[in-house]
Amino acid sequence: MDIRDANEIIACLPKERTVYRYCNDEYAARLLAPKLGSAGVPVRDIRASRWGRLLDRKPVATVLKHCGGANLSNNDLLGMPRENDRAYVLTLGLWGWRGGDRSYYQTSRPGVNLVLQVNFDREHDETYQRVARPVSKTDLNYSAHPVCKSGRTTMAWVRLDLDLASGQALIEEVQNDWLRGASSARSAAIRAIESGRPNDGVWGIGPARRVKPYCEYVLKRHANDWAEVALSAAIGFLCDEIGISQVWYHNSDTGVRMKRIKWSKPPRSIYSSLPRSFCFERTSQAPAFLVPTAPKALGRRMKRCQEVFWRMDATRKLN
Repeated sequence: MDIRDANEIIACLPKERTVYRYCNDEYAARLLAPKLGSAGVPVRDIRASRWGRLLDRKPVATVLKHCGGANLSNNDLLGMPRENDRAYVLTLGLWGWRGGDRSYYQTSRPGVNLVLQVNFDREHDETYQRVARPVSKTDLNYSAHPVCKSGRTTMAWVRLDLDLASGQALIEEVQNDWLRGASSARSAAIRAIESGRPNDGVWGIGPARRVKPYCEYVLKRHANDWAEVALSAAIGFLCDEIGISQVWYHNSDTGVRMKRIKWSKPPRSIYSSLPRSFCFERTSQAPAFLVPTAPKALGRRMKRCQEVFWRMDATRKLN
């Protein structure tokens, strides 16, 4: 997207911190609520739609069990159970620039991406300092990635390309450094401890005997659903803050071609099982705003419906 549009979005949004609360499987309720309305929709109709799989996620299933009605409304979902409730802080950044190396920035078209950064809360940051006792400013994020640079610790981020004229957005990437780093650091700490060297430094952070319990704490709390949290936050941001009506998501193979990825490919699950769990539908129709700037051969393939994407009409009601 054009850097002026990206900067305008950042300038127009509130400057104070945006707290994002999330509990296990909350994405199901967040996706369903705007499709139901206060009047509700017959449960059998939801079950028969492609959104039906969301009824089986625990918070929604518990609501269904206790409400006992044939209809489900957005008001019913307000009473869902909240297991493992956590708080995150959302910030925005930019990634890429006009004329930059697109194989490095991995943007699907020239310009920049808007980056939604999902940051840990202060409780996490205080735990990191208290338990790991880092001996330097080294942390588990890669500084060359689009993480928050203004005092927040980024758990994950989502890169977004927006076309404001059409009310469409493309999710370019869902990624994290911190938790992958914590997994590797934990393994290194265990090896040092088992070798009788508990005071050995790990990744420049701190001694193995302190790094290990911190890594186990953060992995237990966040590792299983970090991508779910990030994607849920991104969809909410696009729909509620920007007014986007249609959200696109890269398929694994098409994304590699569009973003000109030359080196290690991202995990396929991020571009297959994750969008599927969020009820994106596979389509051979490409986002129209991508076609004009695509390389000629790839552009022809998209016009012929030979490439695969994921698509969600995020604001369309079931009835």
